[in-house]
Amino acid sequence: MIKKSKVIRQLPGFDSPPLTDGGFTLIELMISLVISMVIIGAIYGSYISQQRSFVAQDQVAEMNSTSKIALDMIVNDIRETGFGLPDAGTYNINGFTNFIAAINSTTAADQITLLGGFRRAGTLCSNSAGEVISPSDTQLILRRPADSSQWIINNGESADISFGGISFAVITVGPGTGASATITILNAIGKGFPKYTDINENGLCDDREGVPVYLVEDNTYRVVDTQLQRVRRLNGASPEIDVIAENIEDFQIAYGYDTDNNGIIDPATEFVNAPPATDRLLRIRLNLLARTARADPNYQEQGNPPDKIEDREHDETTKDSLKRRLWQMEVALRNAIL
Repeated sequence: MIKKSKVIRQLPGFDSPPLTDGGFTLIELMISLVISMVIIGAIYGSYISQQRSFVAQDQVAEMNSTSKIALDMIVNDIRETGFGLPDAGTYNINGFTNFIAAINSTTAADQITLLGGFRRAGTLCSNSAGEVISPSDTQLILRRPADSSQWIINNGESADISFGGISFAVITVGPGTGASATITILNAIGKGFPKYTDINENGLCDDREGVPVYLVEDNTYRVVDTQLQRVRRLNGASPEIDVIAENIEDFQIAYGYDTDNNGIIDPATEFVNAPPATDRLLRIRLNLLARTARADPNYQEQGNPPDKIEDREHDETTKDSLKRRLWQMEVALRNAIL
């Protein structure tokens, strides 16, 4: 048998290693290509898996943060409910005559309306003559908050206000557009207040230099489709509707009473779901059920709402791929009517 020798060529003028006719065969190239494709596929699969996991975690984080912020807004309003309202007698705030009004449902989300002085509307400076305020005064000078470019008290419409949470009044002539203005109230203010103290000596009635003035209004919290809305009515005008959270599946409320006047919630009934009679109402229990905006592919048929929230039963066979979070919180009323 004749043995073939490998041809070796040396390029003239170079001391480099000799070149050979040897190289990669087609099979070797195909094997390398397959291995590369397997490695790339594994890297891509890992990337997709991590991306899905990141998106799922991001959705859970968004669900938790937005629903918790919305719950905190409701909690803060409940704590301030009744603030600035008359201690005795009747009142009518945009058609509401109790500091809490509610709608209970066993097949849909509940709804609650809260009345109170939730927002600072200005500062009470003096009477219309620029002097000390007497209980018989009906014309008063106010100054709007320094961080506000306009009044939240509508001009030319009746508005319910509270002076420091002590005296309730109904405005019949509003403040106009200036930063300081004289208002007229329906009845005498009923209590005496000092003239503002010019602490910074600038000749103006600035924030914290007089009695704080609050706009007494009603805020309604409700779920429409899957949007948690706050409906705020300004002096009977068209309401402002703000969406404070998306992807809310349920909002259920229960109420704790002290009917036997011993300072604690009745142990026999604990919390009840019926809309409240405001007398002896001590605490409110809130339940807010939120879900993620999109399904999680790694959570197939594991999503399910609680079987029951307060007096509303949920479908036990939902089994979708949505993750859910149920918030529950009890809130004590600071201005309960006892």
